[in-house]
Amino acid sequence: MNYKYTEIIDYLREEIENDVYTNKLPSIRALAIKFDCSNSTVIRAYNELISMDLVFSAPKSGYFINTKKRNDFVDFDFYSGIPSDDLIPYKDLKKSYDYILNKENLQLLNYSYPMGYNLLREYISLKTNSSEVSLDSVMVTSGIQNSLDIILSNLKEDEYILVEDPTYNILIASLDIKKVKYKVVKRTIESIDLVEMEDILKNYTIKYFFTVSRNHNPLGTDLSENQIKEIIDLSYKYDFYIIEDDYLKDISKGPTFFKYSKEKTIYIRSYSKSISPALRLSYMITPKKLVHDYTNSGTYLNLGASLLNQGVLLHYLKSESYNKNIDLLEDYLKQNIMIYKNAMVNFPYKFSIPECGFYSYIEFPENFALDTLIENLKVKGFLFRKITGFTLKDNVKALRISLVRVRPDSMNDAMTSLVDETLKLKDKKKNENKLYI
Repeated sequence: MNYKYTEIIDYLREEIENDVYTNKLPSIRALAIKFDCSNSTVIRAYNELISMDLVFSAPKSGYFINTKKRNDFVDFDFYSGIPSDDLIPYKDLKKSYDYILNKENLQLLNYSYPMGYNLLREYISLKTNSSEVSLDSVMVTSGIQNSLDIILSNLKEDEYILVEDPTYNILIASLDIKKVKYKVVKRTIESIDLVEMEDILKNYTIKYFFTVSRNHNPLGTDLSENQIKEIIDLSYKYDFYIIEDDYLKDISKGPTFFKYSKEKTIYIRSYSKSISPALRLSYMITPKKLVHDYTNSGTYLNLGASLLNQGVLLHYLKSESYNKNIDLLEDYLKQNIMIYKNAMVNFPYKFSIPECGFYSYIEFPENFALDTLIENLKVKGFLFRKITGFTLKDNVKALRISLVRVRPDSMNDAMTSLVDETLKLKDKKKNENKLYI
């Protein structure tokens, strides 16, 4: 079961963080039309945001941003995957914008090209250090969803896309809205269920398998090299392509499908997490056999990633500032992960620890009072997120922990509270289950 209200929450939070909305928020009717849902679904989303103290309602006026709470909130936000404002290289990006605009390059203020800005595409192609990647196979798009629209437009009526469960929530919601046929395969902290995967491949015509192979959202884990190679073998056996979302390429350490099989991998990479969501840029590298189809689809479906932003991105990627800021991001995350790991020593349940990434994932028993835990932590000022919307299963008790918004000096206090409150609820349940004679 998919929860569309969580997609609305994520959308509004991201727009608020990016200052798209600075005071009044969209009406219930406007959001219901945008997300093709009922008014009650939008109201539920707004009520959740009100409960987080991020939004307030005014009778007969609508919904508004709680600006005071928003400013105080970031220190203790384990909910959102949007990087802390401290990590967005505002000054360096401004230098790149100033440089590009001062060149008076009017070409970059025109309509975009279906395949993207050629100089940026050439740079991306060269950076792969592979003779298998030609310029024709590189397409710049206005985000991961735009890339997926182009890819999925080539699905035939009897073909499916296979996705992991859990996976990042916007993907499932997008497939439902677009009425794309899909199947799900179980992925855990340890691995993908390859037995289940092959059973699905035997019984359905799977054209694509979508995966976040490393720094998985929400699990925070990497697939092993052996699993990647086994899935590649399956892709040849059952004739499907692997769509690999490598959204944290610059700080990820694990292996990729793209490394081992460019012939079977559609590689997608965005810059929203590592540079800024405002750029709205990603690229995909397609196998040679698919270049013609995707070029044709891109002519009509590529939303036209801003040429100006593409020029700015190219200038920034070539600057010394880019590697410097990636190093800062990596150091920030490693510091948070170290504090998180040390604070969680006495935690009683299974959880993941990324080598260097945005997310950790905590599993709880089915009978654990997870909602109570979240409320108890919220009273202390710490906001945590259940994986509702990331999975189609109703009975999963788990948290996705975002490690990219909380400052290191706040991390220890928050995690200590998480461990303490969890142990209290665990002991309470244990005492309730005792039999007294």
